[in-house]
Formats: sequence, structure tokens, C-alpha cells
Amino acid sequence: MSSRSSPYDTQRTSAARRVAQRLRWGSASGRRSAGVGLTLVGVVVLVSVIGHFVLSSPTALKLESTLAHPSVHHPFGTDDLGRDVLSRTLAATWLDLGVAFATTYVGVLVGVLLGAVAGYLGGWLERVIMRLTDVVIAFPFIVLVIAIVAIVGPGIEGVAIGLVAAGWAFYARFTRAEMLSLREREYIQAARTLGFSRRRIVLRHALPNIIRPSLTYSVSDMVLNILYIASLSYLGLGIQPPTAEWGAIISDGQQYLLTAWWISTLPGVVVVIVGVGLVLVGDGLADRFRVRRELVIDTAGVAATTQ
Repeated sequence: MSSRSSPYDTQRTSAARRVAQRLRWGSASGRRSAGVGLTLVGVVVLVSVIGHFVLSSPTALKLESTLAHPSVHHPFGTDDLGRDVLSRTLAATWLDLGVAFATTYVGVLVGVLLGAVAGYLGGWLERVIMRLTDVVIAFPFIVLVIAIVAIVGPGIEGVAIGLVAAGWAFYARFTRAEMLSLREREYIQAARTLGFSRRRIVLRHALPNIIRPSLTYSVSDMVLNILYIASLSYLGLGIQPPTAEWGAIISDGQQYLLTAWWISTLPGVVVVIVGVGLVLVGDGLADRFRVRRELVIDTAGVAATTQ
């Protein structure tokens, strides 16, 4: 028998090498991006934990130290009431990140479940869910959130309800589109043939394969929710004083921007660091999932050349 490889073997080997190289470089790039992002966010969270035990109370008033410049005792200076700006900024970190995380992933849960049910079952239930989704998406996001906050009332509850009520619709539409293509796959049809319940098929066989893109987008969506929370507090519609919150702190320092720039600027820098960190984490996850999807496509192409 001849030991020379056929053109098909050469093509298959070349394609396999391309797949392996893309997976290696893509995974490395995604890990670096996610690692840098996690480091930035982790440092801010770690400092906020330490500051909780070391720094003064974020609501403690020191009228003899109003508008003090940044110093060793007050690294971020003090505001017009003598409150330590660093202590307030770090206390706001827990609040803003906690509310943003909760509102983002409650919206993901609601949207993914509704979208999966609509895409798999179809019929009148799909039409109802999609029309409701269209109504929510028809309104500008921030306008809808402000309207809901105005109805519910300012505060954490109003902000949380507004962000969840306005944020689930994208995930529902996206998940439904993924489910429409997934429900015709062989393993879903095999699960139906075996008599598995619809609940088991959707939750155990379909959702694990369609939720990854939503989880990737949710990290960037969390950044937007942080900005919305800060913006609402800046406008006086969000979390109310004396609770420390990033937007409220920046708003309080606006009138002193020329004489006490640190009140607004330094908390703003922390917001930017957290936002950049989360964006890098989202980019890393997106890169990793994209490479895996391309791997599946290229592997299928390699298999096709052997037939």
C-alpha cells in the first residue's frame, strides 16, 4: 500500500491545525482579558471590604473638617458635611454592585425562561410573550425605568423593579430565537421520542445550550445597570440620602467642582475602573464562547471532508 497521504488527509490535517491554533490563541486572549477585568473589580471590592473595618462611618459628620483636601487621614478628602469621601465611595461599592448584580440576573432569569418557553411551545403563549416583549422594547430603556420609578417611588425598591421590568425583554427575544433553531436538533427530537416531559427538555437539555450568549451579554448589561443606578440617584430618583451611592456622591459634589474637585472626580474614577473591569470580563467570556462556536463549525467542516 502507498504511504503517501491523500489530498483529503492533507486538507483534514490542515483544517485541524487551524482549529487548534484558533482555540489556543482565542482562549489565551479571552483569559487575559477576563483576568485583567477580574483583577480590577476584585481590587475595588477588596479595598471596600478592608475600608469597612478601617475607615470611619460613611454617614459620620465632621463639620470642623468640611471640604478638606485629600490627605493621609482622608485619601479622597471630605465633602461639604465633613464626611469622608473614600468611606462613602467604598460603602457605595457594595450597594451599587449588589443592586446591579441582582437586577441584571433576575432579568436574565425571567427573560431566559420566558423566551425558552415561548420558543419551545409556540402557539398562543408564544404570541402573548412576544407581544409583551415588543411593548417593553418599544419604549426607550431609561424612559421606561424612570416611569416605573415614578410610580413605585424613589429608593432601592423602585430602582430594582424598574431595571428588572425593563431589562428582561431582550433576553426573552434572544433566547426565543435560539430555541427556535435548537428545538429541531437531533438530541431534542430524541428526547421527545423517549417521552421526556416538556419541562425536562427545556430545563435540562435546551437551556444549558442556549444560555451562554445571554450570560456573556449580561456582564456588559450589568455595567449599564450600574450607570443607570448612578444616573437615577444623580437625578434624585434613585437611592435616597443619607445612603452612600455613587451617583448621589457625584451629584453632591457638582456644585463644588471648581473648589473641591475630589468629591465628584475620585468616586467617578472608581466607577470607571469597575465599569472597565466588567467590560473586560464580558469581552473575555465572549471571546471564549466565540472560539468554541467556531471550533464546532470548523470541526464539522473537517468531518465533512472525510465523507
